[in-house]
Amino acid sequence: MSDTTELAIRRLREISPTLDAVCRQLRRHADPEEVKLLTAFAEIFFSKAPPDFLHERSTDALSRMALGAFRFIQRSRPGQVDVEVINPGIEEEGWYAPVTVLRTNVSERPFVVDTIREYLHGRDLAIEHYIYPVLHVGRDESGTITEVRRAREGERQESLVHCEISRVSDPEQMEVIRHDVASRLQDVVHATDDFPSMVEALNGIVAELGERSQIADGPAEYLEVGEFLSWLRDGAFVFLGYRAYDLVDGDDGEGRCVVVESGSGLGILRDEAQSAFSEPVPLKDLGQGVRQVAEEGPLLIISKTNAESTVHRRARMDYIGVKKLDASGSVTGEHRFVGLFTSKAFSDDAEDIPILRSKLRQILDQAGVQEGSHDFKEINTIFNSLPKEELFLTSVEEIGADVRTILTTYQTHEVRVTLREDPLKRGVAVMVILPKERFSGAVRRGIEAALVSAFEGDVLNYRLSLGEGDQARLHFYMGARPERAAKVRSEDLEQTVRGLIRSWQDRVREELERLRPPDEARRLARRYDEAFGPEYRVAMEATVAARDIVELEAMRVEDRSVSVVLSNRESVPAAPGLSVTELKLFLRDEPLVLSEFMPILENCGLRVIGVSPFEVKGDDLGRTVVYSFAVQDQAKKPLDVKGRGGPLSDAILAVLAGDATNDGLNALVLTAGLAWREADVLRALAAYAFQVKAVPSRVALPGAVSRYPAIAAILFELFQVRFAPGAAPDDEERSRRVDRVRRRFLDALSDVTLLADDRALRRMLTLLDSAVRTNYWRNGGARPTRRSGGVPYISFKFAAAGLQGIARTGLLYEVWVRSSRMEAVHLRGSNVARGGIRWSDRPDDFRTEVLGLVKTQMVKNAVIIPAGSKG
Repeated sequence: MSDTTELAIRRLREISPTLDAVCRQLRRHADPEEVKLLTAFAEIFFSKAPPDFLHERSTDALSRMALGAFRFIQRSRPGQVDVEVINPGIEEEGWYAPVTVLRTNVSERPFVVDTIREYLHGRDLAIEHYIYPVLHVGRDESGTITEVRRAREGERQESLVHCEISRVSDPEQMEVIRHDVASRLQDVVHATDDFPSMVEALNGIVAELGERSQIADGPAEYLEVGEFLSWLRDGAFVFLGYRAYDLVDGDDGEGRCVVVESGSGLGILRDEAQSAFSEPVPLKDLGQGVRQVAEEGPLLIISKTNAESTVHRRARMDYIGVKKLDASGSVTGEHRFVGLFTSKAFSDDAEDIPILRSKLRQILDQAGVQEGSHDFKEINTIFNSLPKEELFLTSVEEIGADVRTILTTYQTHEVRVTLREDPLKRGVAVMVILPKERFSGAVRRGIEAALVSAFEGDVLNYRLSLGEGDQARLHFYMGARPERAAKVRSEDLEQTVRGLIRSWQDRVREELERLRPPDEARRLARRYDEAFGPEYRVAMEATVAARDIVELEAMRVEDRSVSVVLSNRESVPAAPGLSVTELKLFLRDEPLVLSEFMPILENCGLRVIGVSPFEVKGDDLGRTVVYSFAVQDQAKKPLDVKGRGGPLSDAILAVLAGDATNDGLNALVLTAGLAWREADVLRALAAYAFQVKAVPSRVALPGAVSRYPAIAAILFELFQVRFAPGAAPDDEERSRRVDRVRRRFLDALSDVTLLADDRALRRMLTLLDSAVRTNYWRNGGARPTRRSGGVPYISFKFAAAGLQGIARTGLLYEVWVRSSRMEAVHLRGSNVARGGIRWSDRPDDFRTEVLGLVKTQMVKNAVIIPAGSKG
């Protein structure tokens, strides 16, 4: 059993349950006499559907869809091009999807799918699903369907297309799509139906040329052109149209005229009335270049048309013209074929292609090189690397000049630009030679933009060749008006290209000179010249690289192993085209474990879109890696880097260093505008609230604070007004400020929708009101200067009387200490008390354990001192 057959059987088994369900639905919807036809059609139709298509739709929708498609081909008639564009709706079609459906039906032939797909892509209409079953449809004399089954070879076939695209709501646009697709499919029909006739016309020309070449003095060109036409016929050319033209004597002394040979039009050139030469046109009315080619030009003309192909693929069509000759060899008209060169034309070696092999031989003879020599091989290589379309269009002299230019610049760093106008004045071929190491995608885009501006035209074709030596060659074919093309000088373009190909290192050095003194900038440029790999250079602009170098150098000098920098720029490597912020993590001699680092970013309120790592190598740089993260906030927007970038970087570094706890409260840096150390104050209070059983769980207060960042900011402001040194000139003024902040807090609670959150936030206020002292500012405030156990810590002293509503203990004070490594409580019965310290392995209720111990201690101490304490 072949792989194809086995795959088809497996596919049928996969979709059989769905097909059975669809057929059952069809029996409900359809007339009894149509059921057999419909079910046969549905099986063929859905066997060509992708699996996800069948899984996304209900069986009812699928059955209605099949019914609609069947009704469409039922309305179609053999020999016609039928196109329908609809927006499926329940009332019209019986099913709904947020797409526009394009249906076509035409007798089976090549290019149907390609033509439709290319047209839709050209209009930027995304194709969601494509179903293309080829059917044998039996019809009676009136066109009514009598049989539907899979088509077998040799039978008349109809090719239904069901194509779903992005929804188009405008009825006028839907009609434009319908009309354009129908017109293109009609061109497909004409081109494919007339293909045998076009080949017959070509064979007739080949035969005539063969006969002429047999004449004793017949030029060898006849035989070469005939072999070239045969090569086209044998798979190198897609024939789309043919038309013949005659040179006739005009009336009233107009001289010779060009006119279409009546009845010659084939394929897409069938409609002779559309030709500019449907009526005789005097040669004197044509441009000088066109007139000269028509009367005196070569036997064979190969060029590009101004029109874009409507069949197969979107590209300017290739034009093959062969002179009509009378018995004496005088020009009497032209045979013209239009179409597209195939991949065979571009892949065959020049020495195997008629016309080109002749040109190559002439160039080798003119160069005077010996077969097998180095220059012989180089010329062959260069000739084959040039775009085939241009080789066909260009004279031997012009090709030879280009080959010499390429050879003379092989081992140099010169920039050269050559310009060659199309013989029919329809465009200009531009060859740009530049040093290979200076080429990049950005350089190519810059050169393209410069050419478009210079010629005031469009890039119709582009090819890159990276051959031997140190050069890169870019070949552009520009559409331009003859009068504009005449004004463009290759010297000016060379100067423009030189400016565009300044190396990445050159631009980085210039950017460093803007950031640092010239001597230091040059020193940094030398140190980091080879430090960045090609991926980094492609991804990072020079301005970005200069800032990275400054940061890396600061890390090296200060012996820092980690740094975080945020910036908003147009494109971030990990998410090109998306509106994101770039978060850069610089690591020296430390590995990054993504599974550990990603939760840090997520707890800071970031959505991580992607990451791109770039290694930095250098003798004195250690093993340094720059990680470029593409991030957004929770609203899927870039961050406010100017306002929040610094505090966010500090927060990430604090978590990495172990100074801050890695939890969701770190998001307050973004949402509430707090520093990480300020968020740590609320974290410490929330942890204490859980220990005194002011809230039912550890997550109650952190969750409430995170959900209402504006209230979190007010709570920290209240803490700041109460305890910050110099926050008020006197106690009375401080008291007034505290009252104002408390009122704002209570007003803000009106936005809290959950009772549990309201209760938790009010308990936080109670804790703040009962606090009498803190070491927060004594230890440096937002930038801690004191550490215990290697990390910053925060202490609070609470008056137990203020906690009576939530924790009735009868004690005098409670002291709470917290850091990222530990939590501790000290309970005190009076100003003078005696007790000890112990370690607890009960993290969720160690205060309860300590409270029991301190009460015992107070009983034991009753005969010694008034009260006890425990921590």
